[in-house]
Amino acid sequence: MKNKIAKSMLLLAATLFVAVLSFPRSDVAAQEIVSGNLFENPGFEAGYFNQDSIPQIAVPNGWRMHWLDGVAFDGTEGKVAYRPETVVWNIQDAPENERSIFFRDGSYTLKLFKPWAPLFVALSQEVTGLEVGRNYRISAPIFVDIVESYDNGKTQPHRSDSGFIRFSVGPTGSGWRTAGLTYSPTWTAENVFPFYLAQQTYIWDFTATSESMIIFLEMGSRHPYVNSGFFMDGVGLFALGTTSNVPASSAGGSSSSAAPPAQAGPTSTPFPTPTPRPDGSIVHVVNTGDSFWTIAIQYAPALNMTPEEALPAIRELNNNPAFIAVGQELLIKEPGEVVAAPEPTAETASEEEAATSEEAPAEEVIEVEGAAGEETVAEVPEAPVAEAVAETAPTTGTICVAAFDDQNGDGSRNDTTENLQADAAITIFRGGSTVTTHITDGVSEPYCFENLEPDTYQVQIFPPADFQPTTSPSWAVSVSEGAQISVSFGTRFDPQETAAADTTAGETAVEDTAAAETADEAAAAPVEEGGFFSSIGGIVLVVAAILVLLAGVGVVMLRRG
Repeated sequence: MKNKIAKSMLLLAATLFVAVLSFPRSDVAAQEIVSGNLFENPGFEAGYFNQDSIPQIAVPNGWRMHWLDGVAFDGTEGKVAYRPETVVWNIQDAPENERSIFFRDGSYTLKLFKPWAPLFVALSQEVTGLEVGRNYRISAPIFVDIVESYDNGKTQPHRSDSGFIRFSVGPTGSGWRTAGLTYSPTWTAENVFPFYLAQQTYIWDFTATSESMIIFLEMGSRHPYVNSGFFMDGVGLFALGTTSNVPASSAGGSSSSAAPPAQAGPTSTPFPTPTPRPDGSIVHVVNTGDSFWTIAIQYAPALNMTPEEALPAIRELNNNPAFIAVGQELLIKEPGEVVAAPEPTAETASEEEAATSEEAPAEEVIEVEGAAGEETVAEVPEAPVAEAVAETAPTTGTICVAAFDDQNGDGSRNDTTENLQADAAITIFRGGSTVTTHITDGVSEPYCFENLEPDTYQVQIFPPADFQPTTSPSWAVSVSEGAQISVSFGTRFDPQETAAADTTAGETAVEDTAAAETADEAAAAPVEEGGFFSSIGGIVLVVAAILVLLAGVGVVMLRRG
């Protein structure tokens, strides 16, 4: 009898084990990088030369520099751009407080600058051995050092359209800014925040149309500020594990893609305007997935603050609690205070107009200009059929994110020794506004943000308490139709309060605070609302422990029998 019971328990353990292995996962695999860096001298450590024998133009070996000199370009209001100065800068020549900001890979960084004139420059390299139809990724950490004034410290430009960054690719031998190049979207302060006086890692995916191609990394400033400069280091070109169809006209390097037209400004879905209580106070009831950071983002407009300012204000108003729990009430505004409603923007106005037009659609009238002497004729176009609307609907894209414990601090993950990182907050921004936030559990990543409209997005990590990023903490990502972009952040345990290399001191403080809050919330969350048992990994570990116990009992009973 004992033998039968023992065998039954072993059979049950084996059955449950197979079930655990086949447990479905809800995450989507991110694009995989399947090559090393394909750029020559990507960190600018292999020497440099003076291009065209110009002492002021130092160019890293393997690269070429391009610039405008004595020529105006679009947006400069007639003011001409002049040749830049470039330096391959040794870290020993840099002040101590600038070394962690401008140097990303080794002992050298590339500095490009020009005072009191517009600037338009590009760095290029021809790459061979590409696979036609293979998707490739350009990755470039760039610090935008455009300064309008040095009064009382550096002052960034008040115009969001001044500075810009753009990539382009084309057949080998193509000239800079010529027909035949394919362009990335243009990054500016209008779609990347912070853009000025900050470093972001800009990434763009493209499909190879030839085995050899030339790649341009472009940057510039349209206005004559006291300084227009850029720092760049550790650029990358990587093959991805995906392919795309290449039109017959593009194969062999005959692509004729022109620069894309300017995209419409990004939009975001605003939070509903909070309703004060009768006494004038505003109270937020904590929901599942809330953190102090997401709450600060939600109520910042009503407080007439930025999220960075709202975060400590809300914490202080609630006596700086170490954590929050689902169902808890947080005071956002004290009683009696008047809440200033956020002013309507052009964006929200257009949304209201769109909603009105949906409720009462009006017939569109197109005026057709007649020949000389003829009257203008008004035509009413036929309403488009539903099928046509469906066919022209834009295809969305996906960004997949993950964080890992970068124990050796090298910025890349060793799958066998470095685990995924839990309790990191990864936020996607669009046009400076938050789209959504994911809190990592260290098990189910990569986590994919799906159904993103084609646009430029900023992906930023807020590491857990006492962890610092070992990779760029912020990426400016260009999402195209049907594209799937993967971003992986490295973090490392470092209890010292050191400033992140890519952000200002204020932003670093926000990151540390937000990370600590998310960690505290995860630790204090009730079992039914999150924490260990909310992840597939936790369930799997519990089931595995039960299996081991069952198997052990079965073996003991067999031996005694």
